[in-house]
Amino acid sequence: MQCPSCNTELPKKAKICPKCGTAVGKPKGNIKLMAIIGLIIMLIASLLPLVQSGEKIKEGVYPTAYAFSYMNISMPVLWYLFIACIVVGIILIVARKEFFSIITTVIAAVLTVVSVFAVQFTLVNGKVAGGGLKYVNVNLPDILSNGYNGNSYHIGCGFVVLAIGIVIAVAGCFIDIVKPFKKDLHVDAKYLSNSLNQSLTNKMYYYRGFYLMFVPVFVMIMLFNYWPMLGVRYSFTKYVIANPYYIGLYHFQTMFTNDIYFWQAFRNTLILSLIKLFLNTGAAVIISLLLNEITNMIFKKTVQTIIYLPHFMSWVVVASVFKMLLAPYDSAPVNSILINMGVIDTAVDFMNSTAYWRGTFYIMNVWKDTGWGTILFLATLSGISPDLYEAAQIDGANRFKRLIYITLPALANTIITVFILNLAKVMNLFESVFVLQSPITYAKSQVLQTYVYTKTFSGGNSDYGYTTAVGLFKSFVGMILVLGCNWASKKVRGRGIV
Repeated sequence: MQCPSCNTELPKKAKICPKCGTAVGKPKGNIKLMAIIGLIIMLIASLLPLVQSGEKIKEGVYPTAYAFSYMNISMPVLWYLFIACIVVGIILIVARKEFFSIITTVIAAVLTVVSVFAVQFTLVNGKVAGGGLKYVNVNLPDILSNGYNGNSYHIGCGFVVLAIGIVIAVAGCFIDIVKPFKKDLHVDAKYLSNSLNQSLTNKMYYYRGFYLMFVPVFVMIMLFNYWPMLGVRYSFTKYVIANPYYIGLYHFQTMFTNDIYFWQAFRNTLILSLIKLFLNTGAAVIISLLLNEITNMIFKKTVQTIIYLPHFMSWVVVASVFKMLLAPYDSAPVNSILINMGVIDTAVDFMNSTAYWRGTFYIMNVWKDTGWGTILFLATLSGISPDLYEAAQIDGANRFKRLIYITLPALANTIITVFILNLAKVMNLFESVFVLQSPITYAKSQVLQTYVYTKTFSGGNSDYGYTTAVGLFKSFVGMILVLGCNWASKKVRGRGIV
């Protein structure tokens, strides 16, 4: 063992360096990621049904006593305590106090057992005078034994997920899953600062000015990014403004089994977003390579300015321009040119035809976003050493070979980074579709975001619980896409960005 400050060899059990007096402790291990995953699984379990009805779901008919979880417990304080235990456990793990987190995990498990067997849960039992909902309290052990309203009940998936989470959280305190993937960094002690020996409290006090500047940003992120996440719980409820009631996984079962329009929107989202992503990225790379070959700087800057301008237009303006160009009249610019060339005989309604709508959408997106996408690629190209091109030219490499063996490999990291960052937004396709679509083209243009908008604000029969469930599913798919692409990037080039 060596002193981290002066690099002096120390005895195995030394606590202070005899040469420089630096405190020497046991080297810190990695954060137990597996334990954090287990606690997050436990948190998810609190939203899932602990007790589930055997009642068969009827499409469009909301059950009133379908499932029970922490969300419809008569003493919500127990749910809040459960969440507090999970949060404290995660904080303890991050602070590398893993064994104390086992205590909070056990407390959370005990709270669940007490809640199920000693506390009553509420269910909806009709309506009261005036139109409000009537709630009654029931005991889960009685319901499991005797049923309710002729329906039998059984242990729900929440208990299974909770048990899995507890096992992972406890086992994760003893298993370091990060260590096999983390390379040791060997740095000569003379290049290390003594600040490494300071405690976290001392570091925070020393940099208190920077932390103070970070407070407004932290508050903004918590209010506008994390606080709205609490609305996820409504995806498990029949949303009523006064008091939404818990219906378990009803929305998800309906979504996956009965809603053909949801699957149509999901398929359209993937098709439109992924093709748009490939076209925009490919077009940006090609234009960047062409601009990089231009030697006349005045012409180059002029072209760059022209292709950047569409990015600053709103989608409403862009859609208006394209609707004017593609209007279904003989005198409209595009139809007039095609008729004069003999390509078509009569004017085509490009915007309201399912055969042409997607092509129009792709062209509009490439025209608007490609120029802005070239900025990163041009910056990367400007950083390539001219010596590489000169050496390749001396060796007899022509322009194409220099492109293949020098330019594209230098762009590879930037292309993958841009691709992964844009992949995170694949499921958020909305504005560019919304300004173009019409009821005639819904079969090809309806995406998840516009589907949620339509189901929430159109028709006078808003279903906030169901649309929240669709939004939760959309976020989950987006996360899987990003993590999957990041994993593939690590396999191909040895590193990702997440």
